[in-house]
Amino acid sequence: MIRPDVMPPPQTPVYWLLVLNNQLIDCASLDKGFAPPLIAVEELMDAEQRYTAQMGEYRGVPVFLMICDGTESLPSDWQWVALRQCLLRSDESLFTLAARACQITGFLRTHKYCGVCGNETSQDREELAVVCGHCGLQSYPRISPCIIVGIYRDDEILLARGVGHPEGMYSVLAGFVESGESFEQTLHREVMEEAGIEVEALEYIGSQPWPFPHSLMAGFIARYKAGTLRLEPTELVDGGWYKLDALPHTPPKGSIAARLISEVKRRAGL
Repeated sequence: MIRPDVMPPPQTPVYWLLVLNNQLIDCASLDKGFAPPLIAVEELMDAEQRYTAQMGEYRGVPVFLMICDGTESLPSDWQWVALRQCLLRSDESLFTLAARACQITGFLRTHKYCGVCGNETSQDREELAVVCGHCGLQSYPRISPCIIVGIYRDDEILLARGVGHPEGMYSVLAGFVESGESFEQTLHREVMEEAGIEVEALEYIGSQPWPFPHSLMAGFIARYKAGTLRLEPTELVDGGWYKLDALPHTPPKGSIAARLISEVKRRAGL
């Protein structure tokens, strides 16, 4: 459970997720894993003037968020790294905490004013929310549900490179849930819109919060049913059916896309 607007006890080293937009402070060199600072609160300049929250624990040590504005005086050997780099350089539990910290930071940054009357909001001291002192509107962090699906056909899987994907990265299909849709309806619609095919035998595999910026990915695998592959050019720049034992560059371990690809391969005996 997240405890908002709290500080750790004095003279007690804790892990600090120092966040500026979607960047975090890293104390490790770039060729090593992501390492947030492990220090007591007295060592952080201006900590009492910043928003802090307890995010949970990592390896038995409390983890705290501190939202930065770029004016802090930080040690010269600390460096800002993008959240996506944390995915590549940390284990799943640490990335989950870092992702949650970035999502909370984004929520507070984009909800400074009430969406009904436009007056300034204040942070709720008891839970993760903001409250308008004028009309009383209470707002919570936004979560945008998505589906992501690994589609297989015999010993092949459908992979594509999206417009926003890093160069050379191929992944499974995904899309946002629209108002009034179920996950299953979204899956069928997105697959038809992006690839022009029908699928069957949908099977839910698992979910993952995806903080780019505030998604929750529901992961499925599905079997190809019918249709000729036709990629939507405004969404996908390349793709096709790939043999499971000869895949292109795919998402890193720790992402739900990698989990779905691994599950399809496992069921094929690879």
